[in-house]
Amino acid sequence: MKILKNGVSALVILTLTFSYAQEKIKLNHDHSKMEMKQTPIEFSNENVAYAYEHYEHVKNDLVGSNPGDAQKGAEMLNEALGKVEGADAALSASQKIAATDFLKVQRKAFSELSTEMEALLRGKITSGKLYKDFCPMALNGGAYWLSSVGDIRNPYYGAQMLSCGKVAEVIE
Repeated sequence: MKILKNGVSALVILTLTFSYAQEKIKLNHDHSKMEMKQTPIEFSNENVAYAYEHYEHVKNDLVGSNPGDAQKGAEMLNEALGKVEGADAALSASQKIAATDFLKVQRKAFSELSTEMEALLRGKITSGKLYKDFCPMALNGGAYWLSSVGDIRNPYYGAQMLSCGKVAEVIE
């Protein structure tokens, strides 16, 4: 009987622990990677489209403050940018992100990357909109980033100041 009681007690404790863990996962679910109102964007160049896809990956990982994932995304972006003519400066910035898992360094390099990606993407959008967002508090003077959504998801501060910034320009 004592063994049965101990078994039941262990089962109850295990069930409560599992329920608690499931609830904690729900509470800690990271909504920073969820992007609302995404506008499909099409580009005139397949390689540019592929590079932008990986740029978004890096941006979303910085929004979520995930330096390891941002590093992996930058490695994929490096490969994509290698196939885009005139992308040397963007590739250089992306390589800085791929070379470190230090979030502060990645975010500074992301600012450079965003400037270079804008230059690559302008004039190549055939459908959809690209939002050029700005955070006046980022990097001691403000910094821009590109997004396919109108909602602000700040890659420079992540959850700390997720919606800090504004849409500075819509690029079509």
